[in-house]
Amino acid sequence: MSRLRQHFLTGLLSVTPLAITGWILWRFYVAVDGSVRPLLERITFIQDNVPPFAVTVSGVVVSVLALALVGVFTRNLIGIAFFNLVERLLVRIPIIKGIFSATKQIAEVFLQDRRTAFQQVVLFEYPRRGAWSIGFVTHDDPHRDLVHVFLPTTPNPTSGFMLVLPRADVKVLPLTVEEGIRLIISGGAVLPGRHVDDFDALVDPARARAGAVDEGR
Repeated sequence: MSRLRQHFLTGLLSVTPLAITGWILWRFYVAVDGSVRPLLERITFIQDNVPPFAVTVSGVVVSVLALALVGVFTRNLIGIAFFNLVERLLVRIPIIKGIFSATKQIAEVFLQDRRTAFQQVVLFEYPRRGAWSIGFVTHDDPHRDLVHVFLPTTPNPTSGFMLVLPRADVKVLPLTVEEGIRLIISGGAVLPGRHVDDFDALVDPARARAGAVDEGR
């Protein structure tokens, strides 16, 4: 039963991201089918010669290109100034302020590339001596003795705490950022076997050396 439960959880972790991604894409397709397709079908040539499915696909392509153009616009000075002005206007309206701020934070959490925000996976003692936590370096100035570390929560790594730690108290793990995120989401269950000894060596170097000596014998 324990092996069956382990296989079930592993399969669930593998299928869930695919299912959520598929659902989001399907909802996007349905939204385009209900809003953009009627507009395109007003064009006589399209209505008479293009099947409805192809019209919807064309609407998806048009929507993606439109969003890409908005992204290009927001990257130049005029676009930045325009959206900053709109944001300042929205945050002055009591009810809309809360909705806009919450929506913006959620979008930033899910759409920003964590791989660019996180630099290294690190291990440090927290919340007390002898208890170890895993975090991600977000800012490391070589001219300072302090390191900015993001401590994520499990199983949702999009929330957590920002810690400022002495450089000497932070130990870099030989993990990629993707491996570190998977380790956090799984609650520590997904750890490549090749990294087990690395963890032991960082947490308790003396015990790791003793184990190596015993294996040598």
